Amino acid sequence: MERRLYDAAVQGSKNSLLDLLPLLDRFTMDCYPDTPLHVASMLGHLEFVNEVLVHKPELAKKVDSRGSSPLHLASAEGYLEIAKSLLRVNPDMSLVCDIDGRNPLHIAAMKGHLGLLRELVDTNLWAARVLMKHDETILHACVRCNQLEALKLLMERISDHVFLNYKNDGGNTILHLATAAKQTEIVNFLTSSPSIDVNCVNKDGCTALDLLSQNQRDTKEKEIVESLQRKEATRAKDKPV
Repeated sequence: MERRLYDAAVQGSKNSLLDLLPLLDRFTMDCYPDTPLHVASMLGHLEFVNEVLVHKPELAKKVDSRGSSPLHLASAEGYLEIAKSLLRVNPDMSLVCDIDGRNPLHIAAMKGHLGLLRELVDTNLWAARVLMKHDETILHACVRCNQLEALKLLMERISDHVFLNYKNDGGNTILHLATAAKQTEIVNFLTSSPSIDVNCVNKDGCTALDLLSQNQRDTKEKEIVESLQRKEATRAKDKPV
């Protein structure tokens, strides 16, 4: 990237950008994946972002060497107003996945940026259904990152039985993951939902209850077992044939 333009993006200097507008043309070519818009979106320079989008809105579609768009970077940092500007120019970028198989909604959920996640979901709910690597849903990502509030937000918008009980490539549902990680709050929340199947089995033939020892040695395990059993959870060997 031309040093002067890079410095302007780092500083968020709209005046410097206006002096360097002819240099933006080169970033529409594929040989320049990293753009000033990426830099400004990552650093939170809203005015600079908006000025770039006025003159070169197509830069919102560019991805860097890791497949990240400016929207990915803004989502990672939780910059809601920048995300709104980028979405106005190209709402379909919420569907684009980086080299790790994550779209901007996945990233916002994993980071727990609730306001931004809500904006992304309202713009394109379908993007929340895009699968990540290992056939995991955005709900799996919330559990892995222990983001209960993001999980609640998403389950308010997507409540169908199939999605909530979707199994990753190891056959694990979100309840399996939360139970294995002893995430008591998440397990309690999940078991309060009538759409969660507490007796799904994974590829190893285990239900969520099977992932806990029969003689619970700590309070977390005891609380999770009680929560599961209130929903009539069983171990796989005890399931009716």
